[in-house]
Amino acid sequence: MPDISPEDRSARPAISMVDAYAHCPLCGSKQLSRGGGCLRCEDCGHREFGNPVTSVAIFLFDAEGRVLLIRRGREPALGKWAPPGGFLDAGEYLEEAVMRETGEETGLVPGNIRYLASFPNAYVYQGLARPVCDVFFTAEVKVADVTMQHGEVVDFRWINPREIDPDELAFDSMRRAFAVLLRSLAAASTG
Repeated sequence: MPDISPEDRSARPAISMVDAYAHCPLCGSKQLSRGGGCLRCEDCGHREFGNPVTSVAIFLFDAEGRVLLIRRGREPALGKWAPPGGFLDAGEYLEEAVMRETGEETGLVPGNIRYLASFPNAYVYQGLARPVCDVFFTAEVKVADVTMQHGEVVDFRWINPREIDPDELAFDSMRRAFAVLLRSLAAASTG
């Protein structure tokens, strides 16, 4: 395969995980059929599905009611704002992943973690579109001293959630979760 620069890769349309296979991942055959988000090997019968991987993100609140956003230091969505988060590791619980990712990216320890919502997402990286189920949480921190993970995080800010511009958030799933967050904050203030 020729070496493809990141610029060339980003100019091409993204392909799905299932469409990226040239050989059966089980027997190596090239006799593949595709349809309905599934790859089927005509030789051994193996079926490969484009099932989503799982990601977590957390809207962290400080004692003043501000939310922490980090600026992404890598593609996809380089330079966009996001709540801390990332992909689950094999064998990891959602709650473990959100604690690990928060610690890795910010050095903070979230408390009183609560489920907020989940939304599908397409995570396009190096021209490959991976389906993702993004699971969002809320939590509080007692100490708001952020220690950034350089490379992945290039900046951070504590901000009143009502001042966040949803268009500055990295992914559609984050904008949808943020809308749920705002509705829950509005309901809590009137209830």
